Amino acid sequence: MLATWHFHIEISSKCTLRCPRCARQEVPDGLVNTELDLKFFKRNFTPEFVQANVEKITFCGDDGDPIYAHDLIPVIEYIKSVKPVEIVIITNGSHKKILWWAELGHALDSNDSVHFSVDGYDNDSNNVYRVNSDYLSIVSGIKTLRASSSCKIVWAAIAFKFNEEQLDSMKEFAHTIGVDRFQLTKSTKFGSVYPSYGIDDALQPSVKYISSTQRFEREATAFTPHGEEDPVSKTNIQLFKQTQSHNGITPLCKIGNKGLYIDARGRLFPCCWVANRYTHNSDWQQLANNFNLHNKTLTDVLADTFWSTEFQTFKWQECQTKCKTSVVDEKYATSW
Repeated sequence: MLATWHFHIEISSKCTLRCPRCARQEVPDGLVNTELDLKFFKRNFTPEFVQANVEKITFCGDDGDPIYAHDLIPVIEYIKSVKPVEIVIITNGSHKKILWWAELGHALDSNDSVHFSVDGYDNDSNNVYRVNSDYLSIVSGIKTLRASSSCKIVWAAIAFKFNEEQLDSMKEFAHTIGVDRFQLTKSTKFGSVYPSYGIDDALQPSVKYISSTQRFEREATAFTPHGEEDPVSKTNIQLFKQTQSHNGITPLCKIGNKGLYIDARGRLFPCCWVANRYTHNSDWQQLANNFNLHNKTLTDVLADTFWSTEFQTFKWQECQTKCKTSVVDEKYATSW
């Protein structure tokens, strides 16, 4: 049984940035720039379904950024009108007007959070990786959101060679503009882990800033009580304790911390990892066409016999690496 308490939704596959290690740049073939509208959500996330299932929705994409979806705010308002679902938005934060951020702030409450993915300490440094970002509009967005909402604001930085000596000053600046938490991500997408990036990888930071596991690692600093580590959902804990391993796999899609993934084309995947358009996931790009929520309802797709038959083999590469029982402890299974 897939965990339906948390959905991870790519409401838009559009993005203004050209980050070099994003799937948009690394596998441009097959990219479809599109988005999900309010009608799509009302059809699939009916009041009955939301009331019975949904506790949390994370808006973030493998390809796109949620703030560029035309209906993001109306969708949030619709979901909130049904139930006080926790909303998480992960964004680069660039190129939106102050009035838009104020409107978003009014739609969010203290249970919600917005994560600004900012790796630089000024416009030039942020553009080393977040190519085509606009640092001033990001800072304006953070300040406006802080003034208009009680939501949690997180500054989420990835450690790179170009910023590792400036992390303390970035953290200090984030504090001064009203951020609740500074989150540092240690990535794996460097030459020492993936030889395709080269042994002289210009982005690779010192070893201490590279993840030692098969997924990213994070360190967080809270500036306010609101910025303390997020409490783990009771549902998340319960499902972790109930989920049994099978052939060395403890599937997170049955636990729910990563969220069932819906891409901007409306296709349901068990997680964002298998949805990524890299060649090792080509099987899932075909499978997911059977679970297109423009053609079938979410309720019907979740009832498909595939999930209780072929899916239970967990034969896919991402299942075998990200969800192997040897790495899925309680912290791994309850953190985003």
